[in-house]
Amino acid sequence: MSLSIGVVNIQYLQQPVQPMYGFMQALMENPEVGLGEDPDAEVDGFWDGGGNGGNSFYEFDHEGLAHRAEGWASEQNLSDAERENLLNWIENLPYRNDTDTIMLHLSV
Repeated sequence: MSLSIGVVNIQYLQQPVQPMYGFMQALMENPEVGLGEDPDAEVDGFWDGGGNGGNSFYEFDHEGLAHRAEGWASEQNLSDAERENLLNWIENLPYRNDTDTIMLHLSV
C-alpha cells in the first residue's frame, strides 16, 4: 500500500440553469439521487468526501454521474429535451481524462 497526497484546486463553473441546477442541488442533498430502490444500482466508484454547513465533496465516474442524472430526470418527469440538455451538460463537465472521474464541490 502506498500513500498518495494530492492538493485540491477548485475550478468553479458558471452556475447552471434548470434542470442542471436542480439535479446538482438534489445530488448535494443525496449523492445516491436517481438510483431508485435498486440495491444493485450503484454502478460507479463513488466517493463521499463528506461535508457540512452546505459544503459537500463527491467523486463520481462519468458513467455513475450520468446514471444518476438519467434516474433523476425520470423521477422529475423531465421532457425529452430537458433530459437531453442535462445529459449533454453532464457529458461536457471537466472529467479527469486519465480516470474519467470528476470531484465535485457542491455548496450553498
